[in-house]
Amino acid sequence: MSAIFGILRFDGGKINPRDLERIGNVLAHRGPDGRKSLVEGQVGLGHCLMRVNNEDVFEVQPLHDREAGLTLVADCRIDNREELATLLGLAADDVRDMPDSRFILNAYKKWGEAAPEHLLGDFAFAVWDGRAKKLVLARDHMGQRVIHYHLHDDFFIFATELKGVLSHPDVPRVLSDAAIVRRITCFYVAPTYGETFYERIFGLVGAGAMTVGADGSAFTRRYWEPHADPAHVGRGETYYVESYRRVLGEAVACRLRRLRNPPALCYGGGFDTTAIAGLAGPVLTAQRRKLIAICSVMPEDYRGPARHARRWAEICARDMPHVDMRYHVRGEATVFTGMERLFFVSDTFEGVNRFMFDAIFAQAAAAGARLVMDGHGGDFTLNPRGNRVFYHLLRSGRFAQFLAEFGPHMKASGASFWDVLRGAADAVLPLRLRRAVACVRRGFAPPIYDGPANPRLADALCAQGRLQADEATDKPKKAMSPSQNNVRVLKVVSSLATQGWAAIAATRGLDLTRPFHDKRVVELGLAIPDELLVRGGRVRYMARRALADIYPAEFRNRDRYSDLVLPDLDGMMDAAGQQLRDETDAMARDPALSRYVDFPYLKRAFDRPPAGQTWTTVRRQRRLVRALAGFAVAKFVAWEQARNAPPTPD
Repeated sequence: MSAIFGILRFDGGKINPRDLERIGNVLAHRGPDGRKSLVEGQVGLGHCLMRVNNEDVFEVQPLHDREAGLTLVADCRIDNREELATLLGLAADDVRDMPDSRFILNAYKKWGEAAPEHLLGDFAFAVWDGRAKKLVLARDHMGQRVIHYHLHDDFFIFATELKGVLSHPDVPRVLSDAAIVRRITCFYVAPTYGETFYERIFGLVGAGAMTVGADGSAFTRRYWEPHADPAHVGRGETYYVESYRRVLGEAVACRLRRLRNPPALCYGGGFDTTAIAGLAGPVLTAQRRKLIAICSVMPEDYRGPARHARRWAEICARDMPHVDMRYHVRGEATVFTGMERLFFVSDTFEGVNRFMFDAIFAQAAAAGARLVMDGHGGDFTLNPRGNRVFYHLLRSGRFAQFLAEFGPHMKASGASFWDVLRGAADAVLPLRLRRAVACVRRGFAPPIYDGPANPRLADALCAQGRLQADEATDKPKKAMSPSQNNVRVLKVVSSLATQGWAAIAATRGLDLTRPFHDKRVVELGLAIPDELLVRGGRVRYMARRALADIYPAEFRNRDRYSDLVLPDLDGMMDAAGQQLRDETDAMARDPALSRYVDFPYLKRAFDRPPAGQTWTTVRRQRRLVRALAGFAVAKFVAWEQARNAPPTPD
């Protein structure tokens, strides 16, 4: 994954090459194959090169077209090269070895600021239009590539990673109270447009475009929103089965066809990553390559109750000869492992499992990969779990289908008759009544406080209008259909300014890409009727049908429950629990940290479970994960304090 960066001054001053050099140094890990910058009067642009695809051998950025007065830097993989070549009037011989950045430059020359609407793939780019005296930036549809920026009174600065923006001495380094509290209390709520955890530093959202004038004027827009492609709407089941395989297969193939090195996959053992592994087969077999699949599991001799994916990984490797299955076991690592390093490299405190993914990325890089995939996005595109479908049938008046699914749902989910009946009653209750019931269950506490944020700070932010209590995850929302809920989640995911996992992968020399975040996959997934998501109590019905000959036979009757991403959470808590309690007690005495975090909440969550119980019972696990997020916030704030502290005199 390459990097881009730049500065535009509008105070009449010239670009200081040292400022560009400083950003390039911070992003050096993204440029193992070269780093260059170009200064042209009031603008300076830079690029760090990591070669992933064959055409990257011919990549030389920044690209400068003197005749058109354009200079471009891009971090990209363009998938519709053939289509673009036709539209741009380019000959086959001209495009065979043409780097993707040249396609973007030619697209801008033809369509101007509308260029990103014609591109397909993962991309982030910036074009300095010298004639129009404007800088144009854009990000791909679902935001797989990233651009952070800061608009100062005197200049505009942007960089792939947030730390590149922060490296400039005139950029303020002030934490955003609202962004931090919102993120640890309101999961799956769309953040304020492009917000980061720092004041006045933003990121383009997915499908975001921005134009910055030489006079300091700035305008942002969104050129696409997650929606169903009209071409897929209103079709029959056979059409969706065929389209599912074709579209997802093409999304996977686009990421593999032009690779210089073997690819890797973070394999979770479920329907999503197994689909990617299976659909990768034809391309990799033709290339005589293997897919390096790495699965987080318990030790081989483990016989306990933790759900982990070793069995499914072994089955996948048995039936897919193109898969080189490898395993990652937690060992001695805990949430503390490399914590401060991961704060720096990911630009965020989020993710209880960051240490585990960092180790998996390191393992993939050591095996020779430069591209890594995962199955993120399957749950809200082509492979929704379908849990909402059953009760949505009742809400929408499809009583015959609801009754037909009643028995199979009980059998597949393991729920009792009364559990299902209670769920059905809750599904049809009016919103006001559901909120009243939830309020009683919470002991009449505001829903936003069921989390690790300090309630006093949350109160103050609500009073200022910077945070809304209605955003809280635990407050019942207006009933949605499964497809409506998927649109909501997709908007949240595409609105995230920072992609911490991708930044961690980049430090290991890897380009992280997600096939289920492909625009084509999103637009097909949102077109599939809700009733096709579940049949006979079986979730992932479309996946089971469309990929019946790709999934191992055992997947036909697989239950609906996923294995844990971090299967040894109990073991980690046994190893780290005392340190978590000790550090929580110590940090609770720091007023600056207590301002953000409700430490009594953390202490309750980190108390040892009663004898005979585990850390990860259903009642404890959600609170524990939230508490670990709150703990990470406190450590992140303490880390920031240490970085910003003035040097002590000798």
